[in-house]
Amino acid sequence: MKKILMKIFTFLICSAMSAGVVVNFPSQENSAKTIPEIQEERKQNEERIAQYERQISELGENMSDQQTFQQTLAEQISLIQENISLLGQELEKLNSDITRANDNIEFLDYSITARQKQIEESIELFKKRLCAMYISGNNDNMVSVLLGSSSFYDMMTRVKVVNNMAEYDQQLINDILTDINGLEKDRKDLETEKLSLEAKQAEQKAKKAEKTAEIQSLNEKMAKSQAIVEQMNAQQVKIQNSKENAEQLRSDFDRQEQEIQDEIRRQAEEAQKRYEREQQRKQEEELRRKYEELIQKQQEEELRKKQEEELRQQQEEQLRQQQEEERRQKEEQDRLYQQWLEQQVPPENESIPIPEPSQQPYVWPVPDFYYVISGYGERDGLNHNGIDISDGGIAGATICAVRDGLVISVNNSCPHNYGKPEGSCGCGGDFGNYVMISHDGTYSTLYGHMAYATVSVGDYVHQGQTIGAVGSTGWSTGPHLHLELRVNGVTTNPLDYISP
Repeated sequence: MKKILMKIFTFLICSAMSAGVVVNFPSQENSAKTIPEIQEERKQNEERIAQYERQISELGENMSDQQTFQQTLAEQISLIQENISLLGQELEKLNSDITRANDNIEFLDYSITARQKQIEESIELFKKRLCAMYISGNNDNMVSVLLGSSSFYDMMTRVKVVNNMAEYDQQLINDILTDINGLEKDRKDLETEKLSLEAKQAEQKAKKAEKTAEIQSLNEKMAKSQAIVEQMNAQQVKIQNSKENAEQLRSDFDRQEQEIQDEIRRQAEEAQKRYEREQQRKQEEELRRKYEELIQKQQEEELRKKQEEELRQQQEEQLRQQQEEERRQKEEQDRLYQQWLEQQVPPENESIPIPEPSQQPYVWPVPDFYYVISGYGERDGLNHNGIDISDGGIAGATICAVRDGLVISVNNSCPHNYGKPEGSCGCGGDFGNYVMISHDGTYSTLYGHMAYATVSVGDYVHQGQTIGAVGSTGWSTGPHLHLELRVNGVTTNPLDYISP
């Protein structure tokens, strides 16, 4: 808004300046200028007028620049009026010259008439003298002069007088002709000058009329531009009123802004206080949370230690039970082996053959399936006492005895094969359906998670003989064979003895 007001104010000032231009007509001193000087000055003005005309044409296309447009119009009008004044001076001079030429012509006419009358009188006198001379004759006149002389001196005087009279007549005739020729020439020159001056006068009058028409056209443009200026003056008043209203609004806005700032400041102070209280509350909550976390960690640590202790006790109990079970199984193996020996009583007088510890190598328990999915050792925090053999399509595959031996334990009562809920069904001590074989009293093997067993306790099996099928009974989530190898009742890594 401020920039617009400044532009309008500048335009109005320039418009007022251009409207206040006074057209100065030439003073009386300019009358001393010659016509060529006036014409040269007018020519220069014509060039400037043409230049202003081009500027007006350019500015007229953009009426938003009324300041320059009106100022240019005023300058052009001033120059055209000055040219009209100069044309008036030229006309005055031409009229003066024409008047003077007319006076000269009239004077020459009068002089020519007077001279012509004198010439006519001289011609009449000359005619009379010619007639007298013709009547008397030149010779007789000369004789009369000689005879009438009283002396030689008187005769010479009379002769000189006669000669002078003849010369006078001749001179008289020459003067008359010269005067007539001069008067005629002056008359023609004056008439030619008069015609030239009249032609220039007509030309200057036409130019004056043309410039007068231009002034009228420019005055019309000036009037239009002045109307726009007046309109902009009215608009300036309106803008001034708007400015005052805007200033009033700005004052109101300043007051409202101050009120808002005060309110913002008050709310900011309250917010700062709330923030400080909130920060204090958060700090207290953080301290309380950290304290609770510390207590919880302590409780969790105590619980973990308790659980670890319980787990350790469970593991110790499991280990004790396992050792007890292994001891029991060893005793059962010994008992069954001893029973088997007793059943092999030979006829009288025959000795009982006691097998020697076999040096027979081990074979792979599941032909065509060699992928070990879990090895011997620690697994999920617990000890895995064997290896798990599985692969695609292994369900129902044949399980073979890895060496010759005596079947000392069989469980074939678990119906929970693959498809049961995840976890252990508890059958067969988590082995589900299984077979346990003793190999010459030192080594023994266990085949767990069978679908079913095809041998019974007390059967003596040979290496590679089918003893059951792969399943997922007991603690199992998918079909596989769990194979354990024990040396004197202690589990060891089966891969140290058996290879795929």
